[in-house]
Amino acid sequence: MAYEIYILRKDEFERFLRKLDEESKSRLTRDISFLKEHGAELRMPFAKKIYKELWELRIGGNQRVRIIYSIKGTQIYIISWFVKKTMKIPIKELKKAIRRLTDI
Repeated sequence: MAYEIYILRKDEFERFLRKLDEESKSRLTRDISFLKEHGAELRMPFAKKIYKELWELRIGGNQRVRIIYSIKGTQIYIISWFVKKTMKIPIKELKKAIRRLTDI
């Protein structure tokens, strides 16, 4: 089953992408395609549930990029993104994703 990907705040997301190194951009593109193909079936090490309706797409490489998304039927909403620098998801990023979840 193919899923549709929607990006909340697309301009912000594109600015974020421009700051990534080439390897990270390439992995991010690949993993989003993988997410689009597998959706809710995607599990560790690629995806992990982090909160009620929120999942984390885990992109490795020089920059450990995290994409927070939610799935509604066959639609995937990318709602937050950041470069992970610590072991845990920063509380600020989680709160931002929870707030944005109401925009869906």
